[in-house]
Amino acid sequence: MVDAMSKKALGKGLKALIPDEGFTTSPKDEEEELVPEGSVGSLPVDKIRANPFQPRKAFDEAALEELKNSIIENGVIQPVTVCRDGDGYQLISGERRLRAVTQAGFKYIPAYVIEAHEDSSKLELALIENIQREDLNAVEVALALKSLTTKCRLTQDEIAQKVGKNRSTVSNFLRLLKLPMAIQDSIRNREISSGHARALINLPGEQQQLKAWKQILARQLSVRQTEMLVNRMFKEQPKLTAGTAATSPHIDELESRLRSRLATKVKIIEKKAGKGEIHIQYFSHDDLDRILEIMAER
Repeated sequence: MVDAMSKKALGKGLKALIPDEGFTTSPKDEEEELVPEGSVGSLPVDKIRANPFQPRKAFDEAALEELKNSIIENGVIQPVTVCRDGDGYQLISGERRLRAVTQAGFKYIPAYVIEAHEDSSKLELALIENIQREDLNAVEVALALKSLTTKCRLTQDEIAQKVGKNRSTVSNFLRLLKLPMAIQDSIRNREISSGHARALINLPGEQQQLKAWKQILARQLSVRQTEMLVNRMFKEQPKLTAGTAATSPHIDELESRLRSRLATKVKIIEKKAGKGEIHIQYFSHDDLDRILEIMAER
């Protein structure tokens, strides 16, 4: 018979999904019986291999301890997701649950078995499953999205469709990876939010980005305050050419609004008779597509 602790790990909410007789087989029989693809079953923990495509790089030990205690008390409410891999299974999503169950000493865990036979399919499924979770930090999401572009060769439009996000959202996440590593680490450690980071991206060069970031930490600036800081730093930049006439406060305000809206450098050049030009900077074809998409929104 499956030991009481392992049976409890299956969770009360899964009884409607998994027949009771599925829990009454011996551990040996359970290991020999394959759970059909597309269904939920009880799998031996030692048959599930870690997910090599896991975007999460760090696990909060205190939160993991809380999850373990919850599982001991209530069982696993949501199954992990796995696919077949040789004589065992490969984890697609649910590494925290698997770790907590292992730490709790359970031998079995409820798992949903999906179909994925190629490494590329496993990678894509793992990344998409994890991106859709709400507990990843912005850099982890950005790295997962980047893997979908570089390893799975998906376009940003394809990624947006698969993960249920706007294309501009995907592009904004990817831009976070252009920030200095110190700022990326600060996002990982949740010292600053992705909103802070998006404002910092607009500054030209790492030196200014790091300078603004240090002020955010020292002064505990909000996202709105950070945007105002970035705008002031833009205004303090030296003019591109000597003798250029100073812009009016109205033009400065319009530039500030456009920079905030488009998340890039914008310059308005006034000419005679009320005419002028608007210079909008982009850093790649994808960035240009992102800006055009924003401009097309109503």
